[in-house]
Amino acid sequence: MKKTLLFLCLFAGFGATANAQQKIVERAIVQSKSEFSFPQNANRAARGDEDDGGGFSSSGNRETKTTVYFKGDLIKTLSKSDFGNSTVIIDKKNKRTTTLTEAMGRKTGFYTTEEDEEAMRKRMDSLRNARGQSAGNRDPQVEIIATNDTRKIAGYNCKKVIVKTRTMQGSVNEATVWFTPDFKMAPGYPASGNTGGMGRGASMRGGGNMGFGLSGLDKIDGFVMAVEVKRPNGFEMTMEVTKVELDPVIEDKVFEIPKGYDIKPMSEMQGRFGQGGRRRGNN
Repeated sequence: MKKTLLFLCLFAGFGATANAQQKIVERAIVQSKSEFSFPQNANRAARGDEDDGGGFSSSGNRETKTTVYFKGDLIKTLSKSDFGNSTVIIDKKNKRTTTLTEAMGRKTGFYTTEEDEEAMRKRMDSLRNARGQSAGNRDPQVEIIATNDTRKIAGYNCKKVIVKTRTMQGSVNEATVWFTPDFKMAPGYPASGNTGGMGRGASMRGGGNMGFGLSGLDKIDGFVMAVEVKRPNGFEMTMEVTKVELDPVIEDKVFEIPKGYDIKPMSEMQGRFGQGGRRRGNN
């Protein structure tokens, strides 16, 4: 009888440990809302995102609602705001990323291949070398500080951490991050996917940079559910997940390129834009 009770206790303990194991998610639909507050003459340096060439020249508030569809090698990020809609479709199997924009009645887009991304990385390394920076040390130093604060977001119990990053210029950016340890996405999920599509992380490799200097979130052992950023110049950004569907049925047609867009290869788009994405001269 004692042996039976001991066995039952051990089995119950094993079951509790198994249930506590972190779930690795291969398919998901994640909805989120992001709010941005831009001070007058906000620019790249003020945001602390040294890798993002384009700056914002107007002040005001913006809100973006984002939905990410994640299904292994297929990823779709749909962002909607008052300024227009954007869609990024990543097909890692065919090594192609398509970016679509719908604004002011126009539907345009471009696609990049793995070779295009490698060429872009080489250009960025050349720029860093020209500035006297080391191309091999492109990632900022990251420090994650745990706290005892907890809150529930979209039905999940979340923990609060402070993420500090030191850029290659020596400045320190700080963000408040809430995450759930219950699950994490399988490799390939874009870290920028639930930040309103504002980051540079929606690339073929998923990326760990959420934009606005928020590198290092891929080092958090869980799934990021909310982010709060404040800069000394008055810029503020908040993102919060509003709904999560784990292991849903997602048909492949969700990732098909919609009709009606004027889509060109990245090589043609580079001729129309200067460094950092700004349009050249007069058209």
